[in-house]
Amino acid sequence: MLRRLIIIILGAISVILGILYYSGGEMAGGEPVYTNHILIWAAILAVLAAGMSLLFPLAQIIANPKRGRGTLIGILGLVIVALIAYSMASSQPLEFTTPNPDNVAPVLKNAGAGLITMYLLVGIGLVSIIFTEVSKSFK
Repeated sequence: MLRRLIIIILGAISVILGILYYSGGEMAGGEPVYTNHILIWAAILAVLAAGMSLLFPLAQIIANPKRGRGTLIGILGLVIVALIAYSMASSQPLEFTTPNPDNVAPVLKNAGAGLITMYLLVGIGLVSIIFTEVSKSFK
């Protein structure tokens, strides 16, 4: 019952913000009035989703430690991929004609690591799909 109530409340807030966004008018620059509210709400929902995606597997591991081994291996694999991507990322500043405040080493390193992580995970996914289909044909 509590779960359903939480879902209804989160959905209602999202619907209300959506209605306000489309009917709220615009500021002087043409940006809708409620854009900042929508972005804050999206960040709150993203943090909730990330927290739940970490909390529930941990609860499963605690409840059933033998089945949690696969989850821990998966998390360890993701950490290894992220560390490999971070070590491959460059922090060399880019050449721009106008100064850019985000053209600093830590931002560039993190952005590069995120992109390389995505490339590695997509590549691993494609290779695993191809391997699975090829191995099925030999069985």
